[in-house]
Amino acid sequence: MVAAAALLAVTACSSVPFLKGSKAKDEATEAEKAGRVAMVLTDEKLAPSTDLATVTIELPAAQDIESWPEAGATPAKVPGHVNAANELKVAWRNSVGKGSNNKSAMTTPPVASETTIFTLDANQTIYATSISTGRTVWKKKLKGLTKRDKTALGGGLAVHEGTLIVASGYGYVTRLNSNDGSEVWKKDLTAPMTGAPTVKDGYIYVASNNNEIFALDLDTGETAWSDQAIAETARVLGSPSPAAIEEFVIAPYSSGEIIAYLASNGRRLWTDAISSAGRFTPISEINDIGSRPVLAGGLVFASSQSGITIAIDGRSGNRIWSQQIGSTQAPALVSQYLFVVGTDATLAALDVTTGNAFWVKDLPQYKNEKKKKKRISYVGPIVASGRVIVISSRGDLMAFDPQTGEQVGSLKLKDTVYIEPIAVQGKLFVLTDDAKLIAIQ
Repeated sequence: MVAAAALLAVTACSSVPFLKGSKAKDEATEAEKAGRVAMVLTDEKLAPSTDLATVTIELPAAQDIESWPEAGATPAKVPGHVNAANELKVAWRNSVGKGSNNKSAMTTPPVASETTIFTLDANQTIYATSISTGRTVWKKKLKGLTKRDKTALGGGLAVHEGTLIVASGYGYVTRLNSNDGSEVWKKDLTAPMTGAPTVKDGYIYVASNNNEIFALDLDTGETAWSDQAIAETARVLGSPSPAAIEEFVIAPYSSGEIIAYLASNGRRLWTDAISSAGRFTPISEINDIGSRPVLAGGLVFASSQSGITIAIDGRSGNRIWSQQIGSTQAPALVSQYLFVVGTDATLAALDVTTGNAFWVKDLPQYKNEKKKKKRISYVGPIVASGRVIVISSRGDLMAFDPQTGEQVGSLKLKDTVYIEPIAVQGKLFVLTDDAKLIAIQ
């Protein structure tokens, strides 16, 4: 009964109100120190369901996307099936600042207007790059609030109505003119802003590194409300963001909490804590939700570093299902299919109603599989032009058949990648760890 209701809600998500849906000393060492690579040894391993063995996965038609204004493309974080990178060929690449170093790191996903892609490098410099040519349009170095602020880590970007909203690791949010980078307003929030902003209905929702969420007025930057979740310093490097739909905001935290708020006043509606029992390494004991929840048809989908992916009833906060596949990446939702890339180097297609797997694909986990050295991590997935695409930390782009999970394409980018790709105007854009922006046609 619950599964049937959830399926109806997801497949008709454009018309069903959100809360009335369902009722129910090698390279690896350095990467692990940076929180880039997760290691999970669970007692259970995700396996395909025999009940789904004969079910055909039918994706809706791929849609053209003219802009990617925030992390996850939309406030609900559901870009769907996009038209991009049909040829899997590099169109252009351009340097967009300074890459990761021993003091800071590339963590912020790109965003795009109809003409320009915006990126934030490891030195807190914004680059505006032409989508068509790959040339730099303008750049702006963010500054600290005091002379003592020499370096900062993390941040996030969003584009809205000719402006660029920037959450800075220096501890503020600023709104800039997207044409030239000139400042519209700046709001000091006293704590580093390590997450990406979400913009909806005149408000900006963004969280700090001490797990405090802020709702800021888009026009003035003034705080409408804020809420403090459980503080947790141990986290995976990334740029997590709240998700928003209708009058609700769903925020993920490094403590493993997911909290649902009423957007108008910040009142808590429900709280869930994602964690998984099992055999873990010290890194995988971190419960961080390293990316963002995904919202559709009354359901909240989220993955945790600690080893599970869950579906929550958005109305009641009750769990619909949980599955043993942890991730630091947001799942990709298309129709009734949820694609997840796991911290254990697996790619899976799940049924949104039950969490059961259509298929599970093992990906290369080490550069040296025999000696289990130089661990590989993955970003994505993104569903583009009839393929499920992921990119490895070694710069290998891989495309898979959504029906079978078999690999159908590849492209070597020859660069380290830790940031999820975005899709705009038929191209896939990848930001590498050494601050190269690559356009793939």
